[in-house]
Amino acid sequence: MPCGGGDGRRRPAMRSKCLIREAKEPLDAAGGALTLSRCSHGETVATFDTRDGIKRRISLGKRRLLCDTSSKKQKKKAQTTSELPEELVLEILVRLPVKSLRRFKCVSKAWRTTISDPSFISSHLKRSASRWEQNPSLLITPHTLDRAVQGQNWPTTFSSNIRFYQWQQGAPKARLVHGMDFAGEFSSVCVFAHCDGLVLLPTDTNVYLFNPATRDVLTLPESNRNKRPGIIVLPVGFGRDPRTGLYKVARSFFRSRDPETGMYNMGMEVCTVGGGGAAPCWRETASDQPYPVEAWVTTQTTVKGGMYWIIDKRHLKPRPHAILRFGLEDETFGVTRLPDELDPGDDDFFHLDVMGGELCLTGSHVGEPDEHPLIIWALVEDDDDAQRSLWEQRYRINVTDLFHPLALLPNSGSGSAMMIWLSHKLYCYDLRSNELTVVCELERLRYERHRTGSFRSAQRDAYFFNVIPYTESLVSITD
Repeated sequence: MPCGGGDGRRRPAMRSKCLIREAKEPLDAAGGALTLSRCSHGETVATFDTRDGIKRRISLGKRRLLCDTSSKKQKKKAQTTSELPEELVLEILVRLPVKSLRRFKCVSKAWRTTISDPSFISSHLKRSASRWEQNPSLLITPHTLDRAVQGQNWPTTFSSNIRFYQWQQGAPKARLVHGMDFAGEFSSVCVFAHCDGLVLLPTDTNVYLFNPATRDVLTLPESNRNKRPGIIVLPVGFGRDPRTGLYKVARSFFRSRDPETGMYNMGMEVCTVGGGGAAPCWRETASDQPYPVEAWVTTQTTVKGGMYWIIDKRHLKPRPHAILRFGLEDETFGVTRLPDELDPGDDDFFHLDVMGGELCLTGSHVGEPDEHPLIIWALVEDDDDAQRSLWEQRYRINVTDLFHPLALLPNSGSGSAMMIWLSHKLYCYDLRSNELTVVCELERLRYERHRTGSFRSAQRDAYFFNVIPYTESLVSITD
């Protein structure tokens, strides 16, 4: 059948059969189990058992949902009596993985319209995020070099072959979600930014935006505002504007150099993606950022409409004990004070991450000895007007090397364990016993090969890995 339903005629029996068949297993893992039963008098009832204990029953009448009749008379009867109620169809569709929904767009024009509707996309994303909290998954991208060049601070010989692999704890293999070869369009890559299942890849030439689940790719337009030569990758961030729901890429650039201090003034440009409007383009913010930000740093920390950047303090006197905040709604800058307990000697040696919907800072506590545990603080209040920032100390981790916290693991006893990423390994840290266990060695993990479907390990071919929390979504980046 052509995509979109061909002649537009309705095929209820076929849609019911493929929908129930596709929904059977995903529904069990999506926070609500679907059960179809037939009463003694022939009535079919759909029952939803949700995780919060609520049961919903929908009567389908005397319908033959999974008819597989042989006679034309029976087939005709099945087509006229087997269509599912719209409410039940939506309840099932919103629980399905993106791969299934991409296929179901071709079942009928009505389904294509439903699955493409912004409200459906939003509902599907919320359910995917809820499912992720119960069973976190990660997106892993190994980056290899075409050749090694001595003396480079950061390689400029990266392969332009990008692969996204999905991995869940305990799995011996990582499944290929999407891959693309950019045929030499860039030669250097940096750390990913991500939001709502979308992934931003900054390179030395272009900035690319992916939705790995739908396999959409968008190359952002070029910009010539940067005036500082020799910068391979500019500081970049990505997030969603809470007011409009549109996604924005923010990039810092070097405007001009002060002849007395030798420092560069920095500006910020923004590119809005999606919304069905004009083609994406870069535009400057109304005001420049008050502090320079660390070059090469991709901000992965967009929380509640705010994008947080690490300040470059090398030439600043006095050194601000703060990070820079960029509001995606009004595109203005603010300053967020760092935790008072953060060691001033290490106030530029910390990580910013998002965990549990909160901005988390991992660093050293003041007054600790050299071989000291690391502290994770969470930002609970950030008031630009009052110039007040409130951080709470959440976790004390007996690990001395700086790491990235990825997720709290719900299946380990009331969230008593945390998954962390350090170098080329993923660990499970028991918050009660302080035991650290390797759960995945990224170099030894077996990755699904493109086209062949076989699996092989990265061994030592990978120069570094991008690892981000991954929630699949239907969000469009090409409309």
